[in-house]
Amino acid sequence: MGAFVEDIVSDLKNVYLMFRFETLKQVKRRRMLMVVIVALLLPLIFYVVPPAFDIDYPDTALSFASLNLGFITLLIIISGAIFAGDAITSEFEKKTGLLLFPSPQRGSTIFVGKYMAAVLATFLVVSLYYLITALEMAQIYGVGSVTEAMGKSYLLALIYSAAVVSIIYFLSAVLKRSITASILGFFLLMMIIPIVTSVISMVDVDPWWSVTHSAGLITDVLGVGTGGVFGPGGGPGEEGFGTGFSPDFYVGTTVMVAYAIGFFIAAIIFATRRRME
Repeated sequence: MGAFVEDIVSDLKNVYLMFRFETLKQVKRRRMLMVVIVALLLPLIFYVVPPAFDIDYPDTALSFASLNLGFITLLIIISGAIFAGDAITSEFEKKTGLLLFPSPQRGSTIFVGKYMAAVLATFLVVSLYYLITALEMAQIYGVGSVTEAMGKSYLLALIYSAAVVSIIYFLSAVLKRSITASILGFFLLMMIIPIVTSVISMVDVDPWWSVTHSAGLITDVLGVGTGGVFGPGGGPGEEGFGTGFSPDFYVGTTVMVAYAIGFFIAAIIFATRRRME
């Protein structure tokens, strides 16, 4: 029993060390800074542009939030591609795994730590976007305008972030080149799945299984429309392609959680079995 507990403690320590190393690597490569700047600028556009051009803000705080959060799914996909696209495949492509993999720690702890770093980096970017949006709402409409609906939207955005990172992380585990994993993951979530979802909806079939369709819940829970031409949550995606179905809250949440867990497990399995060429 004592040895079993020691193994668990050792694995957790190794996961933490890998998570810390990967996070520091992202910061040194300035990836984090680049995405953080985008997360700061995007919500500021909807705050600065209207008064600059003498345009009124939306009538309600939630309408403002829905418009502002229209690009959160785009930001999540970009973050996932940047933080997870080369997390695994770069170790094989650049042969750095020759130094990392022979270490005493389990291979699974290495890949779990890498995944956690990618997820938490994406969570940070999403949280910053929501914080800026909430501060803007409080300044324009009053502190009471930041309601429970914003909290639900934020939690859904985090769940979708985990799903996106898991999908791209899986691609990083099975593909040979980092750039391929990143680009394929980006276009898969931005265009391929949304287009397939739209085509299926045209024949009156509910695309409940689509993770990008479920991402529409991020703004749906606010109870107002974006009034734009963009997709799930207002960013390029579902609604822009004309899907006539709205995701069910419980089904959509379950789908996103299933994608997050399923692709994460699959990525760990493929990564641990992969051999250096």
